[in-house]
Amino acid sequence: MRIGIVFHKDPYAPPSGIDLVRLRAIALGLIRRGIAAEVVSPVRVEGVIDGCIPVYPLDVLAEKGRYHLVKTCYHYSMELIARYDGPVVSRIVRVVDEKLPERDEPFRQRLLRCQEMIRERSAALALNNRENERRWRHIYGQRPRIVLTPTGCPSEIPLLGKRPYDPGERVMLFLGSLAAERMVVLLNRAAKRLKGRCTVHFVGLNKARMYGSEAPCPLGPLIVDHGEIPQDAVWDYIRHADIGLALATGPYPFDNDVSKILNYLRGGLPVLSEQPIVNNGLIGLTGLGKTFRYDSLSDLVKNSLEILENPLDRKRSEVMRFMAQKHSWERRIDTYTDLFTRLVGGS
Repeated sequence: MRIGIVFHKDPYAPPSGIDLVRLRAIALGLIRRGIAAEVVSPVRVEGVIDGCIPVYPLDVLAEKGRYHLVKTCYHYSMELIARYDGPVVSRIVRVVDEKLPERDEPFRQRLLRCQEMIRERSAALALNNRENERRWRHIYGQRPRIVLTPTGCPSEIPLLGKRPYDPGERVMLFLGSLAAERMVVLLNRAAKRLKGRCTVHFVGLNKARMYGSEAPCPLGPLIVDHGEIPQDAVWDYIRHADIGLALATGPYPFDNDVSKILNYLRGGLPVLSEQPIVNNGLIGLTGLGKTFRYDSLSDLVKNSLEILENPLDRKRSEVMRFMAQKHSWERRIDTYTDLFTRLVGGS
């Protein structure tokens, strides 16, 4: 079986964000299962990533019979497959409607067009959670079939390396994208309230302006901004921190599937997470962390101090093993291989 994974960004970029981490993990997992997976992107020349994942330009989609099936990765990937006439499995992060999420307003009509393409063109749609499954069914009905493929985490992570923080510093880590103005505001306020108790470190990108913020949303001077860091190096930031913070983009659970929680737990880091986030069930299941009320700075600070005073060290190794066994990318590959086999057989 040969699968084309259609990705609308640059697949050769360093895997510092979840988009590229997931792309590489899914492609590599399929290849290890004996499926000939290839990344198809708007690149000029073919190449290889991670030593074994082929990358090809979009032109190959026009080759008759090259792929038994193509899988898209995000809404905008659907715009790239017009020259392909075989079965399609689509994946999107969140289902957009005429009003929600508010932060998607600059892109809303384009996203809605892509969802219509999925409804008309796809044999199956992969979603991260049941909240978005319910939204899709309410808006679009029973087409196409839906499978749930949540975000995963690595089954293996690098050995513990050098501490990236100052000696003796207590650290609250925010990993990933700041995708809404409220997240930047809350993070800045938390850094001020926790001054002297812990330092807030940020690893990722501030994307609040991209998602429609009308005003500049800079990080405050109390936050240590490390920028984007390749995935392998991120684990030392996770494993040497004291708290992993997860903030909601807004009040709606469907718009708050937060992959960083899986990485925090995989690294044995206690998590402090805002309550609309749909992955919070993992915090309750593992017992490694706490949740706080939506938009409550006082509850954020209170729970932060409780974690700092009771760091739950005895749970860390147990939780790390649990995440590797039950929520690894390999477990997510099971869903895709079963789906692909049902759609095109054992070709």
